[in-house]
Amino acid sequence: MKERWKEKRGLTLLGNIISYLKEYGSKSFQEYHFCEVDILVLAQLSYLKFDGAVPALGERKKAVTLLKINEIMNPDKVFEDKWYEKQNRELWSTLLSCKRYQRMKCNYYRSRLDEENVTQFGAITFFPEGCEPVVAFRGTDGSIVGWKEDFNMVFSKPIPSQMESALYLEQVSCRIPGSFMVCGHSKGGNLAVYSSIWADGYVQQRITDIYSLDGPGFVPEVISGASYENIRDRIHRILPYSSLVGMLLQNYEFYEVVKSSAFGPRQHDCYTWEIEDGAFVKAPDIEAKQKRMNEVLNQWIFSLPEEERMLFVNALFETIEQTKVLTVSEFAENWQKNLKLCFKHMRKFDATTRKRFRQIFKMLFEIYGSVLRGRQHEGMEQEFHADEK
Repeated sequence: MKERWKEKRGLTLLGNIISYLKEYGSKSFQEYHFCEVDILVLAQLSYLKFDGAVPALGERKKAVTLLKINEIMNPDKVFEDKWYEKQNRELWSTLLSCKRYQRMKCNYYRSRLDEENVTQFGAITFFPEGCEPVVAFRGTDGSIVGWKEDFNMVFSKPIPSQMESALYLEQVSCRIPGSFMVCGHSKGGNLAVYSSIWADGYVQQRITDIYSLDGPGFVPEVISGASYENIRDRIHRILPYSSLVGMLLQNYEFYEVVKSSAFGPRQHDCYTWEIEDGAFVKAPDIEAKQKRMNEVLNQWIFSLPEEERMLFVNALFETIEQTKVLTVSEFAENWQKNLKLCFKHMRKFDATTRKRFRQIFKMLFEIYGSVLRGRQHEGMEQEFHADEK
């Protein structure tokens, strides 16, 4: 359907990170330079669950190549997150066949999911052959815990994964010599910036570039002071044309915009970012309509006292907890029952709060477009409209 829509308007379907690898994967980094698209590849690769396959930070073992990982890994574990599972499997198989990445080594893996302390964190350090090491922070996965921690950003300073990221960067910087880069997609982009802000001066000097790929911003207190100013000019923010996540909270850095084959919040999906001739296809700015919506959302967030933000987030996830699900995929598997449980619980709140809850649910479902497809998504839209009446 999407392809036909583009053909009717005389548009050309462009590539994504997988087609980029198929076209440039036969070239070493000496034959075709390490670029922003490679950063996106590594940021997406950090979502995979490499527990037991990549040496953990405290193990002091030798780094392993992708081919070695493939020999010893448990695929069910590596691809356990159902969000973009099909695309992640294709990305992995494509990387294994690429001269460009076959000899890249991986080390210092860390992963944590803690429901009690509302923490979802992951990080890994990549060593592309002949290039600077890249510290990559995992973004939000499909867990409800991960999403709750993200929402806690609006009142908690810092959230647990931000503290984890600062500790991880400090520990890894002691194990790798020379300069390096830091990156992440979604929450991982936020962690890349946060950890770099809180690194000590010597470590900051060694960071050449910091990439936040559609990563949310911060409450104002985080990005003020000399430590932030020291690394500000090395922060690269890359956002899709209809960015929602990357425009949340405050971001003072300049940003670049990449076109996407998806629509609305679904552009948060890295696999929809358009690539041509080995580079992102850029747009002049964020879509005007989306920009206005983002400004309204941020104004609403910052108009609430911090205590009210906390109460709102806790109430939102108290509503989701009525379903007993642990992941968005589980929610989608029985969405009619789960949505009705949420709507039933929402009736205890005032009309304004209920309206905000519905808006946030719809936003999350849009972002998880790969999980909630076709008739499922259409059915949810009908449920939302029915509940509003």
